[in-house]
Amino acid sequence: MDSFPSSDPVRSITQAEISSFALDGVVHLPEIVDKDWIDLLDSSLKLMLNDPQMFADLTALGSNLNETQGLAVLTDSDVSGGRFLSGVDHWKEDKNFAAFAKISPLPSIVAELMNSKKVYLYEDSVLIKEPGTAERTAFHQDLGYFHLEGESICTVWTPLDDVDSETGGVVYLRSSHKNKKVFKPNWFVVNESLPGTEGKDLPNIKIDDEKLDLIRFDTKPGDLVVHHALTLHGAGSNSSVSRQRRAVSVRYCGDGSTYKIRSGAPKKPHHENMRTGDPVLDHPDCPLVWG
Repeated sequence: MDSFPSSDPVRSITQAEISSFALDGVVHLPEIVDKDWIDLLDSSLKLMLNDPQMFADLTALGSNLNETQGLAVLTDSDVSGGRFLSGVDHWKEDKNFAAFAKISPLPSIVAELMNSKKVYLYEDSVLIKEPGTAERTAFHQDLGYFHLEGESICTVWTPLDDVDSETGGVVYLRSSHKNKKVFKPNWFVVNESLPGTEGKDLPNIKIDDEKLDLIRFDTKPGDLVVHHALTLHGAGSNSSVSRQRRAVSVRYCGDGSTYKIRSGAPKKPHHENMRTGDPVLDHPDCPLVWG
């Protein structure tokens, strides 16, 4: 039988952190997860990277969008050599990713931040910016990609490396979740929306716009950053020549969440049997992990 690190956080969440999540739509939780969990993810990810089929190359996607549609890729011209890679739903294939999403401290932390009696796992994803990755991450909002609706939906961003502005730390627009608008999802490396999607086009936001109330956190393995699914966020390039930026994002939903089938957004197999307005209930593809 597999043995995993403790399901308890290293420390308690403070009331100030709970308030920050509610007011700002994002909160940085330093030194809250046992680093043994990070070591497990690291070991699994190294094996996954041996299979190129497990990850989408967003650098190649950007080049294709530019060549075939003339779309402007968000890049820093003085950075080159690295790739922006992304993968999704690794919890369905890897025992360490499954354990991290289901029985690590994350479900209890999310339940406390969202004040939710129940927590369901929606998906996980891996986001990698190799040293010299020129692509920025376009500002976007997670909920536009999800077939969900509700107040208790969030993303837990888990760094596997030290992350700062040089390596492409995530930047958040403070309190943008309070707008309540759901924007169209985009291609991540260009500002243009995915075809056939619903909602409003997201205004172009630059990560260095000093007129906006943008916040970024320097993070280390063992930290978490949790943001509301409506919070707008993006990221810079990885201009480091030696340091990579790897992170695992886990998405959860809680009390009152319902399915909202969004045209053009990527579907999971079980969404074919769901209708808008159906409550989120325990399901093998969206399991109950707390409560």
